[in-house]
Amino acid sequence: MDPGHLALHFLPPDADEINDVIYRNQDMTLLLAAGMVILIGLLGLAIWLFLRNRPDRSLGYLAQYDHLTGLINRALFRDRLSSALVRARRDGGLVTVMFLDIDGFKDINDRFGHSVGDEMLRQIAARLVECLRESDTVARLGGDEFTVILEGGQRVEDAGQVATKILKAIGTPYQIGDRELVVTASIGIAVYPLDGDSYEDLVKGADTAMYQSKAAGKNTYQYFTKSLRDRTSERIALMDDLRAAIHDGGQLRIEYQPKVDLARGTVIGIEALIRWEHPVHGLLMPGEFIPLAEESDLIVPMSKWLFDEACHDMAGWLDEGMRPMRVAVNASERLFRDANLVESIAVALAAANLDPRHFEIEVTERTITHEAERTERALERLADMGVKVSIDDFGTGYSSLRQLQALSIHALKIDQSFVRDAHTRAESRAIVEAIVAIARSFDLGVIAEGVETPEELSTIRMLGCTRVQGYLVARPLRPERVMEFVESYNETLVFAKGVQEADSR
Repeated sequence: MDPGHLALHFLPPDADEINDVIYRNQDMTLLLAAGMVILIGLLGLAIWLFLRNRPDRSLGYLAQYDHLTGLINRALFRDRLSSALVRARRDGGLVTVMFLDIDGFKDINDRFGHSVGDEMLRQIAARLVECLRESDTVARLGGDEFTVILEGGQRVEDAGQVATKILKAIGTPYQIGDRELVVTASIGIAVYPLDGDSYEDLVKGADTAMYQSKAAGKNTYQYFTKSLRDRTSERIALMDDLRAAIHDGGQLRIEYQPKVDLARGTVIGIEALIRWEHPVHGLLMPGEFIPLAEESDLIVPMSKWLFDEACHDMAGWLDEGMRPMRVAVNASERLFRDANLVESIAVALAAANLDPRHFEIEVTERTITHEAERTERALERLADMGVKVSIDDFGTGYSSLRQLQALSIHALKIDQSFVRDAHTRAESRAIVEAIVAIARSFDLGVIAEGVETPEELSTIRMLGCTRVQGYLVARPLRPERVMEFVESYNETLVFAKGVQEADSR
């Protein structure tokens, strides 16, 4: 082929042709971009419309429902209760509010983790729904707190029947993974119009009644009453006073009760007992304010104050020449959930310059079973420091022999209920005898607490326990009298005569 002919076919395009191509490409690009924008907008609109028609995925749902259980939350519960009260005022009938708190749920969370606790809450929520009618309302307020609204009832006692049904459902064992777990519930009930006619009145009343259920032993329900309201107001006021007393420290004081070895005729230790000199109510014993302290977590700062004072007093007596012994302080179960328990004791010992060998912690048998893992770790650390540990109220709990073998303890204290009945009831006498035998088998000391009569003392000695504590030996002493008692203590003629007369009967 003629080369010249080929050249005609491959001449480069002129400038106008190039511009036409460029403009056409730009137009196409703009059209594509505009199409993409429209497509994205339509897609976004479709997603928005989809979510709007799916309330379980919308922001409105998240604002009104609990994400864990699917129940309504506090905000929607308030609206539902307010609406129920409007209908009741218009149409008549009762509106019942129940406040539920799960007993022992914190222990589940602490022992097995939040994933197990969350699954339990989901199962509890499902059981609550199954117990109620479609017209009733159940909500989760947060944590392990639930509320229920019952509408349209005519009899106050109907709420008790529903509460009984709920307690049975919640108390049925839960299968979570390979674990079978059990919890119970405490329920408080308030009813419109008997207990109030507003959201605030009914919720507060039901909450107050729920705490009364806790105090009554848990796994039960209580109705709100005026007398309960009055008692609750007094309790709240006393709690506020206690908080101020702990902060100030001036109203709290300690008395010390000696522990004696009758075989040797000597004082072997003293137990620190807290007292509260209330400016209005006078001298209050531990049973009147310790439950308040535990309920409000004031037990932690109160115990730290007690550690400090007891260590300071013992160090002072030793410096003045008192024969070496230990001062014992009770440690609440709540303290073993506080990560700083051991550190608090160490700080108190260091501040008083007291050798740990002169300090003792008394823990209840309930504590070593309910807080087993934490207790074992804490007691090991205390033992490493040189602090002694005894088990208080022994015989009233369910500790195992394995626990006694594993725990770093040095003595058992026989609960006073067995001591009191040992000379009249064969069952109590057998329990005391068994505890003494267990203590000897594990090479532990044993002390009988609450010895108040010569008859009790005689029986205890006959059963092999010679270390005792109680009013028969000495009532709790003010700090300034402790050294005098320790130095002068002996088995007086009057005391010995009383024992001898009891032995002869």
